[in-house]
Amino acid sequence: MGQKPSIRPPFGLKHKRVYAGAMTSGYQADFRMLYGQLSPQGRRLAAEVTAGMADHLDEVRWAVAAQILVEIPELASAPRELLEGLDRTIDAYMTLLRGMLGTWADPSTAIVPPEAIEWSREVAAQGYPVEVLLKVYRLGHAGLWQIWVRELSVQARDATLQAETSAATWAYVISYLEAVINPIVAVHQAERERLLRRDQSIAEAELRRILRGDVVDAHAAGSRLRYRLDRWHLGFVLWAEGHDDELGAQLSRAAAEVVDQLGYTGNAIVVPAARGVLHGWLGEWQAPNRSVRPDLDRGIHVAFGDPATGIAGFRQSHEQAKHAHRVAQLARVVPACTHYRDVAVAALLSADPAHARKFVASTLGDVLDRDDADQLLETIAVYQQEGLSLNRAAARLHVHRNTVTYRVRKVLESTGEEDAGSLRLRAAVMLAGLVSPQGG
Repeated sequence: MGQKPSIRPPFGLKHKRVYAGAMTSGYQADFRMLYGQLSPQGRRLAAEVTAGMADHLDEVRWAVAAQILVEIPELASAPRELLEGLDRTIDAYMTLLRGMLGTWADPSTAIVPPEAIEWSREVAAQGYPVEVLLKVYRLGHAGLWQIWVRELSVQARDATLQAETSAATWAYVISYLEAVINPIVAVHQAERERLLRRDQSIAEAELRRILRGDVVDAHAAGSRLRYRLDRWHLGFVLWAEGHDDELGAQLSRAAAEVVDQLGYTGNAIVVPAARGVLHGWLGEWQAPNRSVRPDLDRGIHVAFGDPATGIAGFRQSHEQAKHAHRVAQLARVVPACTHYRDVAVAALLSADPAHARKFVASTLGDVLDRDDADQLLETIAVYQQEGLSLNRAAARLHVHRNTVTYRVRKVLESTGEEDAGSLRLRAAVMLAGLVSPQGG
């Protein structure tokens, strides 16, 4: 691009209120008064200066484009089509501004050139944020202004007239910019939103194909999801209790907090699954941090699958997380964090809730009708978990071992079982805390 052009924006051009289209009505009124009071001599001078600039439009365009590419280096490596679009946009704006200044037309009536509208879409399509677009316009209009002032100083003979015309033209350019900046920002944002919706739609369709078990190409699907599928994955389900209007935003913040607690910095997918439920995956992940603790005060809970690899592992970890989620919701007190490996047997046993309820009722029999049913079930569960050790169960329950012996005997008598550690009794006791025998 050669040496950096010696074009500098005048004082005030960097004020964001001007370029974000957020000037107050007081500012706008001041600008209108300033350019509206330019004398007929000043308007003739402005027209002459504008006509004189037509003799070196190529120089003007080059200088403006060079300033933009120097100040915004990320655009220098943009595709050729985008840079060509920038040249067309500069040409279109110079033509429009020259015509309006030449006739001193009301700048608030300026209509954005089609070239500028199209370029705004292209900027969005290339992934550049609106801040880059605003900076282009700030630098572009600053460059045009400086060149215009230079030409004004050459042609003006009267210092007072020059100062009057310069001030009025400055106000004119600001009002002109105010008229054109909002539409191009709106176009950029609309295009970004359209592309985002398109990308989300493509990603959601790809996700459905993967979870459905369709045969997919891992590399192509990963590109569409922007997530590598040939690595390890940790699936999770995040959900919240309640029906707050801001539930979606609350869950998104909670997901970020959970990921932060894990110390995870890799690629992730988080998608809404239903009201109050998010499904997510952490890529390149093998070992969940069991210290994760969602904010129970806000009713936030999380369930993890086991880490698994590849597309099959992506599905598997997700399914396990959903099973862990289901089991957690069956519990009388929903835990903050549930890992599939801790509830895998319960998930298997409770897969058919109706069948499970009948099994619990038929196995535990009269135990469930006793006033001390909860106490008996807690004791037998701890006794089973402690390998049928009376001493360890008593220590855990903070009771005498004879109390454990009594309660276990009552369970066996009420159920007709002879072995407190039988598979049938273990399964029934585990399910008793998850399904209600009185359920439908």
